[in-house]
Amino acid sequence: MKERDVLAFGSIVIDNLLIVNKFPALNETIPVQKYRYTYGGAGANVAVAIARLGGKSGIFAVSGYDFKKTSYEKCLTEQNVDIRGALHTKEFPLSRSFIVSKENSENQILYYYEKKKRVVQLLYENRNLAEKISKDYKVLHFSTGHFEFYKSFLEKHKTKHLISFDPGQETFSYPHRVIKLLKQCHILFMNNHEAKRIKEILKLKSIRKIKGPKLICISLGAEGSIILFKNTLHRIPAVKPSKVADPTGAGDSHRAGFLLALLKGYGIKTAGEIASTVASFTIEAEGAQTSLPTWEKVIKRYEHFFKEKFPTAKKTWKETEKELL
Repeated sequence: MKERDVLAFGSIVIDNLLIVNKFPALNETIPVQKYRYTYGGAGANVAVAIARLGGKSGIFAVSGYDFKKTSYEKCLTEQNVDIRGALHTKEFPLSRSFIVSKENSENQILYYYEKKKRVVQLLYENRNLAEKISKDYKVLHFSTGHFEFYKSFLEKHKTKHLISFDPGQETFSYPHRVIKLLKQCHILFMNNHEAKRIKEILKLKSIRKIKGPKLICISLGAEGSIILFKNTLHRIPAVKPSKVADPTGAGDSHRAGFLLALLKGYGIKTAGEIASTVASFTIEAEGAQTSLPTWEKVIKRYEHFFKEKFPTAKKTWKETEKELL
């Protein structure tokens, strides 16, 4: 098989999205303005975003007995996502998330899966499959999921891949598991709240002091993002969407855009700008995968927002890889 781009480790989830005018207080009942049943999961979101942009992506995650029945399997295969690592089971359904979302605000998320211990067992039982599939990829991206498996996998197989890590909300649920993975990644993605938590746990005065990743990207919501690389701080603005409907999945599509831009040979700052452009599409419709753009749409919006011609890639992947490994 010809070498592919990004293998995303994470989750395959059915998202139940609830759009509200305000978040409920304790014991308060509020009306839901809109309800949407959509496809999600951090790992799948990244894989689909990369595929939509024209990249070659795959997913390694446990699915469920309703993976086919819900048409999620069909959705992924139709977009040319490699699902060799979508682990099937007859024991339990796909995980579900219940996302309460308010316009121009952050989400509140409830997450449910039936047999967490069995999910972890299935990952370990298929570790050799993960290693086999990984050999076909340039980048391994680890998102919210089972960090104990991630750590074991990376330690045992001593991969030479570029490792990208986005711990997400697990930074608050299992911060010490997150910290154990920091030394094994080359690129670390976080939002400002997660970065603050990591600083508190590690008792650091500056996020620059984190040992492990060579590049750190911190999302700042409507204020864009900052990228720390080689003692240089790049400030990346948030690209304005045509409308704001739902922020779900914007972080995942941002990661996908950034990684694919690096793979195409763009520099760090330009990759950040491309990532910001990709993320702007995601928030225009309900659901993490609903309005993901093609590369052509990204070029058009980039030129409109930044008021300049879309740049030409100046590096080979090998040159970029050498800088980050």
